[in-house]
Amino acid sequence: MTTYDTLSPAPTLAGGLPLLGHAPWLALRPLDFVERLRDHAPVALFRIGTRSAYMVSSGELMKDLLITHQSKFEKGGPLFEQATKLLGNGLAASNGEFHLRQRRLSQPAFHHSRMGVYARAALDAAVAVSGSWRDGEVVDLGRALNDTTMDILARTLFSSLTAEAAAEIRRCLPALVAGVGRRAFIPVEFVHRLPLPVNRREAESLRRLYEVVDGIISDYRASDLDQDDLLSTLMLARDERTGAGMTTEQLHDEIRSMMVAGTETSATLLLWAFQVLAGRPDVERRVHAELDEVLGGRPVGYADLPSLAYLGRVVQELLRMYPTGWILTRRATSPVVLGGHRIPEGADVFFSPYALHRDPAVFADPGRFDPDRWLPERAAAVPRHAYLPFGAGVRKCIGESLAYAEITLILASLMGRWQMRSVTGRPPRPVAGSTLRPKESLMRVEERRR
Repeated sequence: MTTYDTLSPAPTLAGGLPLLGHAPWLALRPLDFVERLRDHAPVALFRIGTRSAYMVSSGELMKDLLITHQSKFEKGGPLFEQATKLLGNGLAASNGEFHLRQRRLSQPAFHHSRMGVYARAALDAAVAVSGSWRDGEVVDLGRALNDTTMDILARTLFSSLTAEAAAEIRRCLPALVAGVGRRAFIPVEFVHRLPLPVNRREAESLRRLYEVVDGIISDYRASDLDQDDLLSTLMLARDERTGAGMTTEQLHDEIRSMMVAGTETSATLLLWAFQVLAGRPDVERRVHAELDEVLGGRPVGYADLPSLAYLGRVVQELLRMYPTGWILTRRATSPVVLGGHRIPEGADVFFSPYALHRDPAVFADPGRFDPDRWLPERAAAVPRHAYLPFGAGVRKCIGESLAYAEITLILASLMGRWQMRSVTGRPPRPVAGSTLRPKESLMRVEERRR
């Protein structure tokens, strides 16, 4: 009779070093390392220092991890432990009943009836950045897109945000986003307490961000008015079971989480889009042809999204090849069985959308950017949980629909007027930190001749 204790442990990846385990490979060649773990076994054991960890790398087991046995796992591991120190206990990091309560309270802010308002903000921000460029100039596209998504956040989250507060938030966020990745890959607390310049910058950015957000919440509470924006929706939300709303601390944590999720991830994927299309003129031409046919030279609108089918597939393929959340973790809250192997209570369990989305057993020629793999007849062959750009189950990203709409509309708006060209002439190179970013950010903008 098979019992938990008689099950075999997961196969261990070779090559671990004394005391360090596989941490050097995860730190120095992270993308190669997660693919190596995927190819080793569907559930593979490795070590970070002296601590055992598990990598889950198949669509079927992702369903078990994120849905079937989700009650036996919580957000945990080095990435989330360090993220909460900078971003608080918002939806991205909270667990259990508190997470479910916060999700219920936040849901109205992402209702489909509000998508038109958010789309208008995205298009206004895209028009603003587009109008600032000049034909032939070299721009720091990464910074421009971060400013654009920050502008969208300001228009939708805080309708009465001042220019000074928006500028202060833009100054603070980069240090905090970088700090999440740095802390996750160096999970040694005393290192982050040393009086190093990078730690001082991080602490000062966090302090300033607290002050700005606290001031915004205080002003909203004092006005006692519905501003018809995300913050007002969160402040007015009441738990249907208890009638309680969010405390100031909870609002603070949710706002900081949205600041990162609503700016860094969208801006990064947009940067990937222009980097990839610069090297794929065939794909770029098809996008331009679709834009010309659907729009006929007029500005894009939210109602046009269903007609931009090819551009939608481009976005799906970008999310497959370059998922910004390239590695994520859970922690087992009780013993559990995955793939016929025992996972002990307290174990860190990793999964990598990057490795999952590039599995050659699922995606033919996985290193090729091919939007047409998402044509309905081809996409039907992809196992449901082998493609997880926004997660699955109760932890699925609450802003998925908003992100799709925002990214597609900004691409359509900017590509209607501009073409981006590589400055280096090299294919984009990924850098895996707290997000998966292209190494290069400078691009030449050229006005499109129809």
